[in-house]
Order: sequence, then C-alpha cells, then structure tokens
Amino acid sequence: MQLRHLRYLKAIVEEGSFTRAAQVLHVSQPALSHQVRQLEEQLDVQLLDRTGRKVRPTDAGTAFLAHARRALNAVEAAGRAAQDVEDLSSGMVRIGVPPSFSGYLTAPLVRRFLDRYPGIRLHLADMAQEDIEKALGDDSVDLGIAFSDVRSDDVEWQPLHAERLTLTMAEGHPAEHLTVIDRATLQSMDMVLLGPDFATRKLVDAHFLRHGLRPRIAVEASAMMTIVEIVRKSRLVTILPDVVVREQPALVTRPIEQPFDPRRVALLQRRAGYRSAATRAFVETTQAFAAELENSGRV
Repeated sequence: MQLRHLRYLKAIVEEGSFTRAAQVLHVSQPALSHQVRQLEEQLDVQLLDRTGRKVRPTDAGTAFLAHARRALNAVEAAGRAAQDVEDLSSGMVRIGVPPSFSGYLTAPLVRRFLDRYPGIRLHLADMAQEDIEKALGDDSVDLGIAFSDVRSDDVEWQPLHAERLTLTMAEGHPAEHLTVIDRATLQSMDMVLLGPDFATRKLVDAHFLRHGLRPRIAVEASAMMTIVEIVRKSRLVTILPDVVVREQPALVTRPIEQPFDPRRVALLQRRAGYRSAATRAFVETTQAFAAELENSGRV
C-alpha cells in the first residue's frame, strides 16, 4: 500500500466518479481504476460500490477512508514541519475568515503581520463559520477567525474581542430621526442581509425568531461590502457589527427595542494540530491586535 492509493481513493469518493477523479489527479482513468483494484486486492475487501450512477464507499471503504484521511493529513503536516523555518524568514499561514471581518479586522491585521514578517505568505479564504470548522478538521487551513460558538469537537478556540450587531441605514433614511426602532417599524423595513449559511445571518435569524419578529428580507448577499454599498445607496436597512459601521461614511445606526447580545470573536485552531512557527507568530499578532481593539474602545 502506498500514499498514492490513499490519495486516489479519497479523490474518487470526493468526486463521486472515476472520470472526474482522474481529471483532478491528472492520471488516466484506466490507471486510476487499476490502482484502486490493486488496493482492494491487497486489503481483500471491496472499498467502493460501483453499481450506481455515483461511486460510493462501502461500509468498509468508509471506515478505511476515515483513517486514510488522517494519515494523509499527518503526512502533509510532517512535510510542513520539515520545511518550517523557526527564524520566520519564510513560511505560510492558511486562514479562514468570514467576510464580515474584512474591513475592520482582517485588513489591518494582515498589514501589521506582513510589516513584521515580510517573508511569510498568508493565504486568506472567505468562509462561513461552518466551513472554517470543517477546513480546520480537514487540515486545509491552519487558523480561523470566527465566533466562539464552535460546534466541532476537533476545533478549539481562544477569545479575542466582543462584537455587537446593530441596525444600520443610510444617512437621510426616513427612520433616521427615530431614537429607538420599535418592533412594528422594524418589521416594516426592507432588509439586505448576508446569506443563510453565514454565522451572522444565523444569529440574526435566531434573534428575530426568539422575539417573534418577521423581517422583510428583500436582498441576500455573500459579501459584507456589497451590503454596505446597497444600504448606502438605497432605503434598505441591514444588521451589521457596529465597528464596521463606524468606519463607513454616510451610514448611521439605531438601537432596536430587542437589542442583540454581544458575541465573542475567537481565534480557532485544530485541536492538537501542528502549529508552525509562522502560525504561532500569527496567533500572537492576532491576540495583541485584538487586545488593542478592545482597549481603544473601537469594539
């Protein structure tokens, strides 16, 4: 049994097809089929069910693949460890971040880190929290910046700072003169919100449901800055972190009768995962930056 057998099996199951897996792996389909047959013969067990339109793992294949994924992750981690440079002259950190953090947190944090460690590359991926936790478990990212309501047992978190959600509208909006937005007014407003897969949206939906509110959602978007521009140039309102609104011109916030509870922004890591020198440096920089945010009163 060789590592390529594990990689081939993993790709076939993820793609659900020998043809697509062969394309991803840049091998011929006959060669791929032969390698998997060879693996099944070595183990003396059928790993794949080939009878349906989609190739699926058998029960034995599912059990085997769980261990194979861990083995492949360990090999990749070993490779990164061998290349790890303790003097921080080079390296890479892979980070998953929700789009709501892009302006006030991610951009200044990246600038500070690269000013201090110019030889290290950062790979940033916009992800919903659920995807960040999955990516940490799969070892496809090293760190995540998200929220403390982590669901995966494979992920641990460290608190960074508190974030507060608030109702946001454009300057000159008909409701701008109100000091507090009551429930009747809130339910009459057309809203633009992040899509339902995002942690912020889930929190908003849960809050409205808990208080018996039925918002009128006119637009859903997948980017925070898209929402900001729509609100700035229309009569639509939204729910945004107050720290985001402070940095945007021509937007105002108003409290609602049923305010949102503060939520804790957190640094997420895979439990007991390998942490390179570059990753450790990014963790330290993030913690220091978050402490400054809180001490300055910006969050």
